[in-house]
Parts: sequence; structure tokens; C-alpha cells
Amino acid sequence: MWVLLAIAVFAVPPPVAAKPSAGCERSRLDTGRRIERAIAVGDQRREFILDVPTNVAPGKPVPLLFDFHGFGHSGPGVWKVSEFKALAERHGFITVYPTGLPVTLELRGREQTGPGWQMRAGPDNRDLAFTRAMLDEIERDYCVDLDRVFSTGFSNGAFFSSLLGCEMSERFAAVAPVAGGALRGDCRPRRPVPVLIQHGTRDDLIPIEWARAGRDQWLTANGCKAPASGALDGAPACARHDQCGGTSVVVYCEEDFAHRWPAHATERIWRFFAER
Repeated sequence: MWVLLAIAVFAVPPPVAAKPSAGCERSRLDTGRRIERAIAVGDQRREFILDVPTNVAPGKPVPLLFDFHGFGHSGPGVWKVSEFKALAERHGFITVYPTGLPVTLELRGREQTGPGWQMRAGPDNRDLAFTRAMLDEIERDYCVDLDRVFSTGFSNGAFFSSLLGCEMSERFAAVAPVAGGALRGDCRPRRPVPVLIQHGTRDDLIPIEWARAGRDQWLTANGCKAPASGALDGAPACARHDQCGGTSVVVYCEEDFAHRWPAHATERIWRFFAER
């Protein structure tokens, strides 16, 4: 049923055994709140920022969170304003802020080009290759819990986070798109993926119908049997669909805000990921 997000919805379960990455064998690691990195992916130079709080220690597997910017923005720009920095320090996880390459999208009826993410699956998707390369490097250099790798993103980055859930479910434990929508093409993850979707009813760039289509796409992809019942009444509300495959859930939040990152989204996303 439609309910206000309550503590019970995001209750944190008892700790489970971590799945350590290769970097857990290292005796030392570099910490820093803004570590600039660049890697070669094919013939392209790709850049990202790591936020590694000082309480991330050698030999201790920690969660890894990717935060993908919206169209026209950058990893450094998101890092500058991100509320995940405070949460990362409090809870001890690594955050990645990647920067996209130019893409061309149709926005409000006209084509625009700027930094962003390719949103279609396929072997030629340079950003899926970039993400795999980042994962390989970070998991080698740091002690990552391979069962707690997550992705979130805004707008164009939200679409890409959904694509990661569909195409790289063997490496991402859960995804949380904000102000995105359904992917063009099938979503066939190798395993059911927990998903948290947040969207504003006043979004004039990504229509609310697109968000609902994204929800329905994930309900199908995760094999959810019984959709939540009830109707929105204008209050901040989320519907939890938990009769899905494996241990996956689909949580859909539809609230009164425009095309922006809502103030409460960051805490809600981390609580959702902390369930995993």
C-alpha cells in the first residue's frame, strides 16, 4: 500500500559477512576527500574523483557508491555540492564522482550537446566500459565489499544508473535513480536488482509518466508479482513492492518537487542501500 517512508521501511539489518575485493590484501591505501584520477578506456582519457574518508582502513571491506551527474554537469561539480560526503565520513564508505563525455540529447524539443552518459545498452557503450574500468581499478586499490557496490545519479545520470542495474547486475547490488525514466530497450538483469526511484510531480523536463514507466520496467525486470495498491494524495509518499525475485524490492517515491535533487533524497538513498 502507499505509505509514508517510515523507519521500518529502511530498517538496517544485522551485519552480514563481506565479500572482500583484491585490494583488501593491501597494507596501506590513500585516503582523501577529493582524489583526482584518470584512466584510459580504449583511446579515451576518462576522469573521476574518489572520496575516501580517513575511517576507510586497509583490510576492512567497505561499501562503494557511484554518483553519476546529470547532463551538462561534471564529477567535480557534483562532488562540490554532494551531501554524500558527510554520510561517507559518518558511515565509512567510498564514493566515486565520474565525469561524462559529450552526448547529444533532445531537451525541450531541441538537440543539445554536453557532458553526459550514453543510455543504450550494447558493446559500443563507452560509459559501461568506463564503469567497468573504474570498478576494476578501485576494487584493486581499495578494500571494497563486492556485495555492496551501489549506483545513484540524477536525470541523465539516473537513466545511466538504471542501465547499470540492467547490464551489470553481477557487480551492482542496488541502484537509486533520481529524476530519470524507463530505458529504451529491454532491461534483463542477470539477477533481480533492488531499486529506489524518486521523481517530482512538477518535473517539467522528465515527465512523471516516464518515471512511472521506469517503475513498471523494473517491476517486470525483477519479476514483482503484486504491485502496491492505493493512490497518491499529494503527500510525500513511497510505494514498496517487495514480492519480487530473490531479495529485491522496488521502491517508488513520487513527490512534489521540480527537476532537481530533492533535499531528503541523499539520506533516503543511503538508508535504502544500507538495507543491502
